[in-house]
Amino acid sequence: MGVKKVTPFQTAEEDKKDVGPLKDRGCTDIICILIFIIFLGGMGVIAYFAFTLGDPWRILNGYDSFGNTCGIKNTKPEGVTANLAGRDMTEYPYLMYFDPTVMLPDSINTLRDPTDTTPVEYTMMLCVKKCPDVSVYPITAGTGTEFYKMWSYNKYRKEGQDFCEYEFWDTYGKELAEEMDNHSTGFGISASDKFKDANYITNKGASGPCPEFVLKSDPIMNRCIPLFDELTNAAEDAGEEVTEDFVNELENKLNALLGTNVSASQVMQYAMADVMNSYREIAVMCGSSLIISFIIILLLGWIAQIMIYAISILAAVACIAGPAYFWYVWYQAKEELDKQTIKLESQVDNVQTLMIYAIIITVICVVVLLLIIFLRSRVGLMVTLFKEAGFMVMRMIVILFTPIILALFILAWAALWSFVSGYIYTAGTATDLTFTRQYAMSDQGALTDAEMNITMVYYKDHDYIIYVWLYHLFGLYWGTEFFLACHEMAIAGAFCQFYWTRDKRKVSFPVVRGIWWVFRYHLGTVAFGSCIIAIIQLIRTILAYIQNKTKDSQSEVVKYLLMCLQCCLWCFEKVMKFINRNAYIYTAFKGSNFCTSCKKVFGLLMSNLVRVGVINCVGSFILFIGKFLVVMVTGILGYFMLSKDEQIEYWAIPVLIASIFAFAVAHTFFSVYEIGIDTIFVCFAEDETKNDGTPGREYYMSKNLMQWVDNSSEALKNLKRKKGQQRAQAKAAKSGKSGEVAMEDM
Repeated sequence: MGVKKVTPFQTAEEDKKDVGPLKDRGCTDIICILIFIIFLGGMGVIAYFAFTLGDPWRILNGYDSFGNTCGIKNTKPEGVTANLAGRDMTEYPYLMYFDPTVMLPDSINTLRDPTDTTPVEYTMMLCVKKCPDVSVYPITAGTGTEFYKMWSYNKYRKEGQDFCEYEFWDTYGKELAEEMDNHSTGFGISASDKFKDANYITNKGASGPCPEFVLKSDPIMNRCIPLFDELTNAAEDAGEEVTEDFVNELENKLNALLGTNVSASQVMQYAMADVMNSYREIAVMCGSSLIISFIIILLLGWIAQIMIYAISILAAVACIAGPAYFWYVWYQAKEELDKQTIKLESQVDNVQTLMIYAIIITVICVVVLLLIIFLRSRVGLMVTLFKEAGFMVMRMIVILFTPIILALFILAWAALWSFVSGYIYTAGTATDLTFTRQYAMSDQGALTDAEMNITMVYYKDHDYIIYVWLYHLFGLYWGTEFFLACHEMAIAGAFCQFYWTRDKRKVSFPVVRGIWWVFRYHLGTVAFGSCIIAIIQLIRTILAYIQNKTKDSQSEVVKYLLMCLQCCLWCFEKVMKFINRNAYIYTAFKGSNFCTSCKKVFGLLMSNLVRVGVINCVGSFILFIGKFLVVMVTGILGYFMLSKDEQIEYWAIPVLIASIFAFAVAHTFFSVYEIGIDTIFVCFAEDETKNDGTPGREYYMSKNLMQWVDNSSEALKNLKRKKGQQRAQAKAAKSGKSGEVAMEDM
């Protein structure tokens, strides 16, 4: 007679008592996963039309004012009449703006009159072979300078840098080029008025055929970004001072466009060189962060215990010392006041204020001290949960690497979403834009009416594009939350198997089985919960968009109300994520649908409200300290490795990169730990509710957890008695087999 095998699933008897993880599961919330699949099909339809109508190269390479994408061969769009559309730009990979102050990602950049909302001029954008390595800055009008810019542009054209409209020098600028070739300098030119700069540069200086100024630039993201140091130098070379307002305007516009300080480009170049020179040290720091995270996870149970009790002691001391100090200060002030024969009203008020402060602080400290005393047992439970989670993690060490798989799925989803977004963003219809350019000296006959008119090309968005973006954005949120929820439920399933198995040695492949449960039975539940979070996130995004668009026209009351609404939605999202996680945990070991799990787990949490508060507040703080330790040790290691290296100019950049990686690693590992603690607590609460430790209703929890139930002593005695009986039965069975063998030998 042998010992009965223990499985990680509930038996028929346990099934009747409604405890432990279900062996025979069924699919939950099937309608939700069907809706999710249909929704993904809708995203596929959007992607198909986006691929048909869009061209992301317009974003990556940039495109000029005639709809030509830089760096590739273009075909003329259907329905477009612009003569300069459909050009081969294979040898022209960079986009240059005539006026960088309107450098925006729109297909047509508009200059507006400050007193009028009507567009008065559209800035020219051209694809060029290389970004300007010279500067031609506006010079104050005067004798001998009226021809300087066009002479300069003709000179640089012959040197291989053309800054004017395509085909300008071969068509209506041909006579101008011949005239400028007759002069060796741009100053003191004596020529007809029709060759003056003002005939070829518009009043606003933006729509061509030639720009008002050219700034030496660097190629960044295939765009020619002006260098601010060269801006000052160019003006000084021309004998003029740079107007501060213009420089500030240009810098602010470029910083807003790039999301960074372009004047710091030189520092960034040094920083990138330092990163390349210190790649070995960065690799060592990243590897060290992995080792440090493992060590802290191993020691986290004991570290948590030390930190919790240290914080509790310090808080208790502060609760006693704080009020004592304030009462002492009040007593000293009162003594001084009593000694004075003439008491000023301000002095009396100060003493009374000190007494009020002392009373308030005393009340607060007494409450905190009582909470510390009252919650000391709950804090002990949290320490035990940390130890239990650490024990289970070490028994299934592979679980620490599941977040890496999660990260790969999320990155792949984000990359696919971004790829499709590029097509959606460029899925506009090419449309002609014809207008008349205004010149200061157009009456001199330099340009004909036909030459003053120009047809540009812009891409007009479809009327329904806003709804496409909302659908697509909701898909990003839903998909991301779906992957996160799958990970949480799979991890919870693995921990549940350990908890609800009496003999922990019998647990096999818990992580694999947890993943199988999710993908075989509970994808509908995951889709249901993640959809709720995605809806909240979409509402928050729409609200943030409205706030941004109306920030200049809102009253203070409206701003305050919108901020309050945003705050409420943020809190609601956090609450729903907390409920969802615990619902996933309940589904992992009970196999119930989402709504049933929410109802059941909400009742469990409400009946253990104090414990939940302690675990979430203090536990989250301990996990944060663990992450902080990983980052700090990694950063200190990097400092000692790089600070003395003479080849490294900015050692803080490589250290920062390694520290960010260290935080990501720590967050990855500790997220598993956090889910494990929550799972063990929910299982503990369910176990405590369904069982009482008596024969036939023994607890599944370990001895460490058993000490935190009300009838812990009786439960431990029953557990000890049952184990003694099992050992006796095993010994008897072994003896019986030995006797049978002896009889056979005889």
